[in-house]
Amino acid sequence: MLAYSQIPNSTHSHSSGHHQVEDSRNGAGFQRFLDGAPSPSGMTRIQLLILMALTVLIIALSLPPWLEYRKVMQADSDVTMIAMAIQKYFRHTGAYPQKLEDLITNPGIAGWKGSYLESLPQTPWGGSYQMLRESYKVCVPTNPPRVPAKYRLGGIAEISHVYLEGEEGSKYWW
Repeated sequence: MLAYSQIPNSTHSHSSGHHQVEDSRNGAGFQRFLDGAPSPSGMTRIQLLILMALTVLIIALSLPPWLEYRKVMQADSDVTMIAMAIQKYFRHTGAYPQKLEDLITNPGIAGWKGSYLESLPQTPWGGSYQMLRESYKVCVPTNPPRVPAKYRLGGIAEISHVYLEGEEGSKYWW
């Protein structure tokens, strides 16, 4: 390690009991560095704390919408997967299941080829999905209290999937 006297272009002086180092290239800037003061191009602790607080605020404000987005994407994926299992059930049996549980356990119908799903998924908000036979839909039901109203059956952003295939099924999308 270099001693103060070995620093090029610097002088070492003793005045009033403490060391003072001056750098002829930077003058007062080097002295401020030794005293712990920020350089004009550096950040103070307050600036760093403000930056950290803003970062935490941005994360805190963006986390809830991101978590809701994940739940919506999971629910959408679930209803699509259930609808595909219903379509496969129909191709094997020639009929649609009476209830979602028929996709898991044999309802005693000819052509049933084993479980079409490992298990029936729960909605990301808790609760079960619903199959509406009259409109050929798998959806988030209207009654679970934890599901935002806009994602329930009939909501503005209803999470559902029509399992009736072909042109006939297109009339049930809206």
